[in-house]
Amino acid sequence: MPDAAGPTQMRSPWAGLTLALGVAVVAAGIWGATTDIAVGQKAWPNRPITLLVPYTGGSAPDTQARTLARPIGSKLGQPMVVEDRPGDDGMIAGRDAARAKPDGYTQYFGVTTSLSLAYLLKPNVGFDPRKDYAPVSMVGETAYLLVVNSGPGVKLIPDLVALARSKPGALNFSSTGTGSISHLGMLMIAKKLGIELTHVPYKSTAQSIVDVASGEVQLQLATIAPTIPMYQTGKVRILGVASDHRIAALANIPTLREQGVDVQAKFSLGLFLPAGSPDGVIKLLNDTVRVALADAAVKQLYFQQGFEPQSVNAYGETYRGFSTDTKQ
Repeated sequence: MPDAAGPTQMRSPWAGLTLALGVAVVAAGIWGATTDIAVGQKAWPNRPITLLVPYTGGSAPDTQARTLARPIGSKLGQPMVVEDRPGDDGMIAGRDAARAKPDGYTQYFGVTTSLSLAYLLKPNVGFDPRKDYAPVSMVGETAYLLVVNSGPGVKLIPDLVALARSKPGALNFSSTGTGSISHLGMLMIAKKLGIELTHVPYKSTAQSIVDVASGEVQLQLATIAPTIPMYQTGKVRILGVASDHRIAALANIPTLREQGVDVQAKFSLGLFLPAGSPDGVIKLLNDTVRVALADAAVKQLYFQQGFEPQSVNAYGETYRGFSTDTKQ
């Protein structure tokens, strides 16, 4: 979301990332820009590009990556092949990307908030997001939804509270892994509501939302893209949006804050290369991302999926940062 303070001079590629749940911004050094895009004496790109996505097909990152890959590949003149590598709340793909050859042909469509959480909560993750990536650009952000199975008759948050208190610990909630935003965010909601829930970790929302719809799991703090089809068919109910504002794709759904539950849970997406990648490649990609996100068709697809496209220029130009509101 745009910072109310207005334009700010960017001093770090990580500056201004929205770190949900009050997580601190992870800092890194800035790079210099060049216009030379030669890699190994050959113009870049001259072959297909692999875009690693940290979650399964149908997940929000996968959906957004595929939406963006088409215009980027078209602009660069080479196909951008999306490859899902789920597991460990995105850290498997994160490790693979960090260890890839820094030539621009392996890219990472990373969940920046998960990277920050991993750095703070998982010291043995196998890479350092402050040092092992060359950030290219922010892509945007989206909020989580408080979702319940439609069977038990829970239509409003007070219904959830009453059911949970009648069966302490009997209700299960799923997440994309221990320490993930969906896990920590639900713990915060449970604390605010004064209820006890049991955690069931999954690899992705796309997998776990199916079990919420079937009743195997009762509720979840879920991402928007895989939830909307289940919601439209009546298999799940959405009790609230974990954001400071309503979203266009679900304008009739109130925020949790509107209902007296002051919890925000969002995640931001960004495009990354392995550290040491050529400056010219980074700049070309940054420019290409901004052009792609400005396309009306791309923006419309993102908004329909509950995603708000936002790009950041990381080359010393002014930009509007992202909210780091930590009020809970």
